[in-house]
Amino acid sequence: MVDVRSDRAISTVPDVALALLLISASVLLLGLYLTAADTNDVDESQPAQLAETLSGSTISAGYDLEAVTDSDHYEDPEGVDERQRTTYGSATGLLAEAAVANATVEGDPVLLYADSFTERVGASVESQFVGTDRRISVIAGWEPYRNASINGTSTAGGSPPPLEDVTTTTMTVSSGMPAVDSAALASRYAATGEIDALAEPIAAAIVRGYFPPERTQLALERQSLDRSVTVAQYLELADRIDCLDELELEADTDSPLERTDARAGDANEILIEGLTEPVADDLASGPIGAELEAIGDDEDELETFFEEAIAPDSVDVTVYTWNP
Repeated sequence: MVDVRSDRAISTVPDVALALLLISASVLLLGLYLTAADTNDVDESQPAQLAETLSGSTISAGYDLEAVTDSDHYEDPEGVDERQRTTYGSATGLLAEAAVANATVEGDPVLLYADSFTERVGASVESQFVGTDRRISVIAGWEPYRNASINGTSTAGGSPPPLEDVTTTTMTVSSGMPAVDSAALASRYAATGEIDALAEPIAAAIVRGYFPPERTQLALERQSLDRSVTVAQYLELADRIDCLDELELEADTDSPLERTDARAGDANEILIEGLTEPVADDLASGPIGAELEAIGDDEDELETFFEEAIAPDSVDVTVYTWNP
């Protein structure tokens, strides 16, 4: 999730040409759908059809990394002038990605470039709403567990009018985060009765989602903007969850972020340990804690509950439509 160049992000001329072709086709498809709605061939008040169209569309969003350079933890790499990135995906998929990028820890977005990314994704999705007079709103919301303080949203379109009849549909989209094994959670909690038994696997899924070990390892080993951005993101998050001392790049420390001895897995473990406590506090003080007290140690019931209440791997995307 950290802005690391991977095979998916490396563009060749044929890749770009294909992406542009798909985007053009998506605009045409959505335009035809909405034109048909205006001519009564399709009822635009049925958002499920629009959600299906948006999930099948391909869009692009260009965003900048300038906010990362404002961090006290950022070191400018030599010979880098371009701080713009472009991403491609379905409209609903990019809105889901933007919701995860926009999630906050201790009041600030996890990803430093979240504002630019979410703004550009929202504008790109909204540009698909041709011929609608802004009668559409799409909201993506991510929370890794029920009532999580770590959560994020992204939007496209205007706000639904309070005095109009509004119809909605909600679909589930992948967040790009690892899933948590509900059966394993149930077994751990039934055996210990401790919230911490749940908090650590959830924290691990969140950290490894933002810092995928293999891609992050490659970024840390490079001498490039990717490395500078990744290191800044690690240190910013570590600062917020009180484990900065273990990651800081000082002459007398053995930081896993050192380029010549980079260890993304070790860096992740430090963040996981730091994030486990706030996640545990969240779980204990929220509705999950109360539900667990009522369920007790019944593993089958616990597994069913965790499947519904803990889902870092999914984002809810809701489409709202209304008549003019």
